[in-house]
Amino acid sequence: MYRIYYLVPNLQQVRNALGRLDDAGFGGDRVHVMARDNGELERLGINSTTPWEDTDLMADGYSGATRGFFIGLIAGYAIAFADPWGIDAHLGIWALTALFFTCFGAWVGGLRGISHTNHHLEPYIQSVKNGNYLILVDVDRKVQRNQVHRALDDYIDIRQHHEEENYSPLS
Repeated sequence: MYRIYYLVPNLQQVRNALGRLDDAGFGGDRVHVMARDNGELERLGINSTTPWEDTDLMADGYSGATRGFFIGLIAGYAIAFADPWGIDAHLGIWALTALFFTCFGAWVGGLRGISHTNHHLEPYIQSVKNGNYLILVDVDRKVQRNQVHRALDDYIDIRQHHEEENYSPLS
């Protein structure tokens, strides 16, 4: 998946970009805009970024769940095969311990992630705080990426432009 970033100076440029993207067939949940005041965007009916895009909630939650799962497997193994209660419940204890630690890891990772800015957006945060707007466009294939560039590159005032070829919200 490709994620394309366009930093533009004002709301008029955002509207121009969204109109051109709509004409090219890219709209809906594929395009989000980040602003200093996302409420302004919502009042105008523009898809603003959500905490899922603004923070590292997804990446850190997933990482925490993965780490918790492996810690849970080790802890479950230790508990189940140490037989602390004298009950032969190897698989059940192991599975419950792994599930508990997976959920706990996801929770802790999510808490950490929601308190940190999305690392993919860090280069743009100061510009957005200064009043610029960041347009995020998600596309699946290189052909679509090229269509987005044809629709926007020569038609809007771009302050900064960047793209990630192998973008994933979990990385």
